[in-house]
Amino acid sequence: MRRRRVIAASVAVVVAAAVFAAVGFGRGTSAVPALGGGAEVAPANTVAFVALDTNMSSAQWLALDGLLAKFPGYDKLVARLQQGFEQKTGLSWSSDLKPALGPEVDVALLPTVSGGKPDAVLLRQPSDPAKLAALLQKLPTSGGPAPVSEQVGGWTVVGDSQAAVDAVSGATSHLADDPAYQDATGQLQQNALVNAYANGAQARQLLSALGHADTGSGKLVWAAGDAVASSDGLKLDGFLHRDGAAPQAYSSTLLDRIPADTLAVVDFQADTSADSGAPAQASPVGAALRNIAGTLGGETALYVSPGFPVPSLTLVTHPSDPQAVLGALNDALSAAGKTAGGSSTGGQMSLGSILGGLQLSHAEVGDVLVVSTSQQAVDAFTGTGPKLSTDATFQDARQASGLPDQTTGFAYADLKDALPLVQELAALAGGTGATALPDVSALQTLTAYGSGSGGGVERFSVFLEIR
Repeated sequence: MRRRRVIAASVAVVVAAAVFAAVGFGRGTSAVPALGGGAEVAPANTVAFVALDTNMSSAQWLALDGLLAKFPGYDKLVARLQQGFEQKTGLSWSSDLKPALGPEVDVALLPTVSGGKPDAVLLRQPSDPAKLAALLQKLPTSGGPAPVSEQVGGWTVVGDSQAAVDAVSGATSHLADDPAYQDATGQLQQNALVNAYANGAQARQLLSALGHADTGSGKLVWAAGDAVASSDGLKLDGFLHRDGAAPQAYSSTLLDRIPADTLAVVDFQADTSADSGAPAQASPVGAALRNIAGTLGGETALYVSPGFPVPSLTLVTHPSDPQAVLGALNDALSAAGKTAGGSSTGGQMSLGSILGGLQLSHAEVGDVLVVSTSQQAVDAFTGTGPKLSTDATFQDARQASGLPDQTTGFAYADLKDALPLVQELAALAGGTGATALPDVSALQTLTAYGSGSGGGVERFSVFLEIR
């Protein structure tokens, strides 16, 4: 256990250095090579591989710096974090961390197991190797042995044990030449903040060695992802290649019916073939939610819109039995109210009393059932007022995030309007109140979606818009 803390401490140092640098410790711009250089020395049977851009003068870090600068007081916050980090660890940014960082730091999870835990190594190309060696000696190890390091193919390999380092230095085939790794990283933005990769077959073997069974319904071939900063936000893309049927993309028809003032929405195709039976150990609320899922059909959307005393929650679906949906929803509200409990005191309503007092309104329009905690929300859905598909904020988010016409499901939140309501709800529920939250007015929208399967590869994207 103590040996594991060496790698954990090393990763924490790298992450902390990146955070500090993001708000001004690295300036100027420079070209950077594609991420993943450490794959040239990592063994071909590496289970997972993460590459982090640590060139604080790269275009990606400058873009992230620009995003963070939009949050008032962030410079001061990170300065306090840096001061606390240096006081706790005894490490200095300027003399210990910065000289030990190279343009890239990679982490490789190996298929070998020591002491019931998987082995992992750090791969670095420090600008000052002597400073890296000194930093490794200073890392907190809670009394455990110092980390082991060795030069391999122009990279400094750092591990908890000699065996872990030997697995890299003795490798006769390497990850960069592995077809699965090449296929996966071919999907990624190479000039990103972070690239990540995992091999499904190696992961299953590692789980087996650790005594865990593979419970996945479709066997994963590989997974990959990246994080990319731009002038207007941060985007995360994930890619999956797995055996078995992939979800089918569809065009949403509900966007033209959901009201334009919607604060958040999740839209998906209900899986009518799924088992809706609740496990024997399920909680009352969990059982009720599973029962609801079993009554839904076709394209289904759950969305939040402004309301009083709390925002309205509306469900739209294409069920084969509308009455079964209504019955399951009422059962869920009753179970949630009993679970939340509490009583109204001091003029404040408890969560349990709010949930227990909700009355559902509904309407059936053709094959569509709309159910809401507000009759006004039902009328807005069935009426001819402005709809989400033409809402300016949603259209901007759609363009910025790359949300396509066809998805395997999507989610959207209007953060600039929703976050102030979160403050009000916190006060209503007896929480910390409106003044407890920091100024996050730069956050505009959050959009997430799956964009189907191309060549057997499923793609998932999340975009946080910051202006």
